[in-house]
Amino acid sequence: MDIKDFRAKLDGIDDRIAELFRERLSVVREIGLWKKSNGVSTDHAGRERAILDRILPRFDEGEKEYAEKLYLEIFRSSKELQRGLLGSYYVVGKSLPHTWSPDIYVPLGLDYRVKEFASENELKEFVSGREYSGFNVTIPYKKAVMDSLDEISEEARAIGAVNTVVNRDGRLYGYNTDIVGMRYALEAAGIAVKNKRVAILGSGGTAATAEYLLRTGGAKEIIKVSRKGPVDYTGVYERKDIEIILNTTPVGMFPTAEAAPVDIDGFPSLEGVFDAIYNPLRTTLVAAARARGIPTSGGLPMLAEQGRAAYNLYRGTETDISVTESLIKRIEAKKSNIVLCGMPSSGKTTVGKLVAEMTGREFYDSDEIAERTVGISIPEIFSRYGEQYFRAEEEKIIGELSALNGAVIAIGGGAAMSEVNRARLKRNGIAVLVERDNSKLDTSGRPVSQREGIEALYLKRMPVYKAFADVSVNNDGAPEDAAKAVGREILETTGLDIFIRRF
Repeated sequence: MDIKDFRAKLDGIDDRIAELFRERLSVVREIGLWKKSNGVSTDHAGRERAILDRILPRFDEGEKEYAEKLYLEIFRSSKELQRGLLGSYYVVGKSLPHTWSPDIYVPLGLDYRVKEFASENELKEFVSGREYSGFNVTIPYKKAVMDSLDEISEEARAIGAVNTVVNRDGRLYGYNTDIVGMRYALEAAGIAVKNKRVAILGSGGTAATAEYLLRTGGAKEIIKVSRKGPVDYTGVYERKDIEIILNTTPVGMFPTAEAAPVDIDGFPSLEGVFDAIYNPLRTTLVAAARARGIPTSGGLPMLAEQGRAAYNLYRGTETDISVTESLIKRIEAKKSNIVLCGMPSSGKTTVGKLVAEMTGREFYDSDEIAERTVGISIPEIFSRYGEQYFRAEEEKIIGELSALNGAVIAIGGGAAMSEVNRARLKRNGIAVLVERDNSKLDTSGRPVSQREGIEALYLKRMPVYKAFADVSVNNDGAPEDAAKAVGREILETTGLDIFIRRF
C-alpha cells in the first residue's frame, strides 16, 4: 500500500463518520424539540458521563484520551444545537405552500415553522401576542407589519418594508435583511447597478427594497414598472435603453411558471437580469436571459443571504459568507430534480430508481405515469389513439413533474424531443443523459424504436439529448455503477452533492 491507498481508506471511514454524525444530530434535534415541549433542561451531565463510561472501555489505553476529547466535543455540539431550539421562529405570509424558508433556518439549528394569515388583522393578532423569539415576513405583509413594532431599523424605515422581526425581552425590533440578500445576489452574478438604467418590475415590499438598493448604489435612472403606474407592462417596451431588470413580482412562480413579466427580447441594451423568485430555481425570465448570455440571478442567493443576516439578528451572533454559500449549494442540491433522459431501454428507470434509493428521493417515471393515467400500455396507446395523443398526455405529465422539488424523474425516450418539455424540466432540473451501446438496446414494446429502427432514432435524437443534458453517464455495465456516476458527475460539473441526504 502507498499513501494514496491509506488516504482512500481514511476517506471511506470519514464518509461513514459523517453519515453517522448527521444521523446523531437528527436524533439530537428530535430530543431537543421534545425537551422544549416538555420543559426539560438541555443539560444532562449524568447522561454524558454514562455514555463515556460505556464507550471508553472499547478503546486501548493510549486511545482513551483522544476518544474522550472527541465525545466531549460531540456532547458540546449537541447541546449547542438543542439550545438553539429553545426559541420559536416563523415565516409569516398569506399563502406559503412552496416556501423554502425552513430550509434556511432548520439546518442552522432553529425551531422554525410556517404560519399563514388570511388578513392583516390575523397578522396583527399574532404579532401582538409576542409568543415567539422572532419571525420573517413575506408577501404581502412586509409593510403592514411595521405598525405593530416597537422599533424599526433606520434602513428598514428608509426602505418602507420589514422582513425580519426579533423579540428582545418583549420589545419588537424590525429589520430589512432583504437588502443584504439582494445586494449579494447581484454582486455574485456580476450585475453592477451603478450608472445604469434599471427597471423594477412590481410595487410591493421587495420592490421598495430594490429601489433603495438602486438609490444607494448609484443607478443612473430607476424605471418603476407596475400595472397601474405611469410606466406599465406595455409602455415599458418604449424604453429600449433599459440595461438591467429587477423582477420583484410573483409572475413566473409555481404554479404559473410558464409566465414571464416581460419579454427580454424587447430590450436590446439589456446586460443584467435579477428575479426574486426562487421556486422554480430558473424562471422563464432567467432562462431567457441566460439563453442570450446575459448575467442573471434567481432568488435563491438572495433568500440564503438574507436568511444568514436574519439568523445573526435572531441569535445575536455573526456568521460569515461561507454560511450563505453552503446554504445555496445544499438547498439547490436538495430542491433540484434529477432528470434522466436517453434512448429507449437505455436503463433510465433502473438507474433512476437506484439514484432515488441512494439519495432518499422520490422516483417518478413519465411512461409509467402515462400508462396509469390512460389505463393501458404505451404500445396500446399508440395503436388505439396514435402518437400525437400520447405526446399530448406526456406533455401534461412532464408539466406536473417539472413542478416537483428534489425528485428523480425518468422521462420517455421521446419526451426530450419536445422544446416545451425541455424548458419545463430545466426550471428545477439537472438533466442526466444515460448512454448505452446501441447493440444492447431493446425495441420490444417500444413503438417508435420498432418503426424507425435504433440507428436512425439514435442519429435523430442523440444531438438533442446531448444539448439538453448537463451531464452524461455510461450504463453499459452494472446499473449501480451508473447510479453512483450520476452523483459524481453532477458534483464535478455543478458542485452540488446530491448524495448529501435531504435535511
